[in-house]
Amino acid sequence: MKNKWEYPEEIKKQRFTKLHQRKVLSQLDNTQPKSRKRSVIRGLTVAAILMMLLGSAFFIPSVENVVAKIPYISKFLEEKELSLKEQDRLGEKVLPIIAANGLRIGGLEFNMEDKEMLVGVIGSSGNVREMSNQIQNQLHNMELNGFDVTLVPLEEEKEVQTERSRAEIKKGQQDSKELTTSLTKRIEAEGYELMYPIQVRINNIEGVYMNVIVPESESRLDKLKEIIREEASAYGDELTVDVRQIQNKALEQEKRWKRTGAISNIGEALMETKHYPVTGFAFSFHPYPLQIIIKTSLNAKNPDASDIADEIRSEVDLYIESSEETRTIRNDQYKVIVEGQDHKEIE
Repeated sequence: MKNKWEYPEEIKKQRFTKLHQRKVLSQLDNTQPKSRKRSVIRGLTVAAILMMLLGSAFFIPSVENVVAKIPYISKFLEEKELSLKEQDRLGEKVLPIIAANGLRIGGLEFNMEDKEMLVGVIGSSGNVREMSNQIQNQLHNMELNGFDVTLVPLEEEKEVQTERSRAEIKKGQQDSKELTTSLTKRIEAEGYELMYPIQVRINNIEGVYMNVIVPESESRLDKLKEIIREEASAYGDELTVDVRQIQNKALEQEKRWKRTGAISNIGEALMETKHYPVTGFAFSFHPYPLQIIIKTSLNAKNPDASDIADEIRSEVDLYIESSEETRTIRNDQYKVIVEGQDHKEIE
């Protein structure tokens, strides 16, 4: 049977490990329904903790919004901001109580629709489950604005790492930093323009990997690769030299869009919605102009596929044309590509 609880991508990438997630979900599914007063909550997580731990769906567009062409992405962002503020207020009430009882936060999750807050707790000593029950009783009597707060004890995962591996990792980091510095100075001294900071990774898997990005107009690529190999030769024999060229106007476009946050806003909004069958999101600034790739589960043979793809493209255009934060990129060229389940563009 499929678990009725599902972790959003943000939580999957943060401090809830897969083991912790399984334990929490199992705990929830195995818990018998119980009669409990809905407490009233006003509080959200401390901003710094929320940024690392939380994730949830914030807004699902109504049919009325779509028909009236209210910008879904802008509406999503407004609802998200309100949800984050509410969660912040909630955390300011709940988290200090947990900390005062000697427990640490192992993960947070909010279900804004059902007004539920899930807190994974870790204790270094004592009976964590018993302490969790005590805290649960304290929270039951608090004004929590209709939220149910559930504490789930977690076992702390201990990372096993040898002294040798720690030393190797530290040595690789130090060597990477040194090579980055020397390589940057050498390349710039030879009159090359760097479009991005040089990337260097030195480890026992890749050997020495170096990524250097220069303008599309640069013609001295063979000499550049020779310089890179000379500088890196002292750090090992397994060298990977990755030299790429990009257009200046593509880089300038990337900088403009990055300042607005538009790409992350579009991606997050479309991935969260249940109204559109979006399954993935990607983008590329190089080569110019920007391509925004929206992957869907649409079957190209579906007679409505083209209309739905047009609607998705329209939502992106509407957000860029109407949102206050996108005013600096409204005249930019870009293309929205909606792909079907066969990974081909739906026209």
